[in-house]
Order: sequence, then structure tokens, then C-alpha cells
Amino acid sequence: MINNVYVTNPKYVKYLDCNSGSNRKIGFETCKISVIEGPNILQTISLCDFTLESLEGDENGGCGGSATRIVTLTANGNYTLVAPEVGQEQGEVQMIAVKVKYKKNHPTEDRYLTWEYKGKIYPLGSMMFLTGRTKPNESWYGWDLSNYSYPPTSPDFSPQIFPPASSPDLSFGGILFSNPNMYDVELEIMIFN
Repeated sequence: MINNVYVTNPKYVKYLDCNSGSNRKIGFETCKISVIEGPNILQTISLCDFTLESLEGDENGGCGGSATRIVTLTANGNYTLVAPEVGQEQGEVQMIAVKVKYKKNHPTEDRYLTWEYKGKIYPLGSMMFLTGRTKPNESWYGWDLSNYSYPPTSPDFSPQIFPPASSPDLSFGGILFSNPNMYDVELEIMIFN
């Protein structure tokens, strides 16, 4: 059986140019993210009105917080991101931002990592923003950064548990970052709830 095939409607694609000579890049300027080609700004999304309210807000109740981490991810190494001190009681947070810093001699074709969450693996190039929504005292639509998740999410989630689990339930929270390449990279991570 063939699953649905999704195609982007061409009317929503602007400036389609497969010429390798065109020098396009993404840039941040004040609170906007733009597609830039030479001196021209081709497309822009404004983030000026983007906000996330901390759980400390009156209508939200509960506990909110933030944290930053700088981690060196060694060649062929792994790092499990957990932050139970920032999340609400179930360990969920509202935002995770990750910037990957590659060394200049890192080959372009090897500038990627993978991240695993709830048993699924995703690619990561240079930057990642994940947002969700949390409520105090219950699992909702946040990102689970607890050491252990309850109810169990996936028995296939692969990070090594630390500290060791004191119960037979080996369900995990957190995000496992993996570097499949032969060069060390640095992760700058911001977590917010």
C-alpha cells in the first residue's frame, strides 16, 4: 500500500533557483529571520511578537524557569539533555533551542547530528527550536526533559540511564543528541518553562 504523497503547492514557493552559484543564506536581524541573497532580502518572518509565558504567570501557576548549557559533543559521542529542575512536576518544558557550532575544518557534508526523543530519531543541522505548552501538575504538550517519564513512553528510547533507575520502569524523558561524525562539535542549549 502506498501512503499519501504530499507535494508543496508551487504558488507558495518563491525564488526557486537550483543554481549552485546563487548565494542564499538565512540571517537574523533584530527580531526577524530572513532569506538573503546578496544585498536582497527575499523572504522574512518576524519574531517580534513571539512570546512564551513562564509557568510563574498568575494564570498558569506552577513553577517556571530557564537554563543554558554549553556542551562539547565529541566525535561519535552522545549527550542526553535532561532538565528536571526547569520543567514542571512531570518534567515538561515549553521551549528548547539548540545551536550547533562546527569548526571551520569540519566538512560540509558532515555538518549534521541526530537527536532522539521518545524513541524517534531526527536530523539536526545548525539550529533547532522546539516549542510546546505546559500546565502545572499534569503532562500536556511540553517537551519531556525529566530523567524518567511516567506514564511510560517508549521502551526503545536508548540513552544510558543516570542516575540508575530505582524501579523496574525504565521509561525515559530527555533528548539524546548523537554526533555520528569524526569531529567534535559544541552545543549551545537554552531551555525555558
